Amino acid sequence: MALGLAACDSGSGSPTAPTSRPPRGVSFLAGQVGDESIGLRGTVLGAALEVEIYAAGVQDLYGLGFELLFPANLLRYEGVDDGAFPSLEAQESASGQLVVGATHLGSVEGLNGGGTVAIVRFTAFANGSGSLDFSSQEAFDRFGDRLALSWVGGSVEVDL
Repeated sequence: MALGLAACDSGSGSPTAPTSRPPRGVSFLAGQVGDESIGLRGTVLGAALEVEIYAAGVQDLYGLGFELLFPANLLRYEGVDDGAFPSLEAQESASGQLVVGATHLGSVEGLNGGGTVAIVRFTAFANGSGSLDFSSQEAFDRFGDRLALSWVGGSVEVDL
């Protein structure tokens, strides 16, 4: 009488071993920014997301205005902090739409090189993903001439 034994693979895995899962929370992915650009950078702490709006490679950036569109189904706008411009105004005009204006004051040269325009604070409250984009954007030098800048957004993913 012949008996057969089933072979068992003694590989490194176990059918009962837990699978690794990426950490939960908020993640931000910024678009690639080049010279003469306005872009975004994100800093995450728990459910809090700080989005830095910054200028890169600019010449004589005296003032700018824009709308920052964000996923209101995921993020709640909390407030804004100043950057390199002495005058900054920001107001949520509609759900997911933040209107921002920043300028230098008086007869001074505008921003050269780069720097922070503003830091926008959000709190994540729901799971999902979405984008942060610019709309109605304009930038000017100290003479009031328009500057041709690239405006680069980013994306957020929330897994609470």
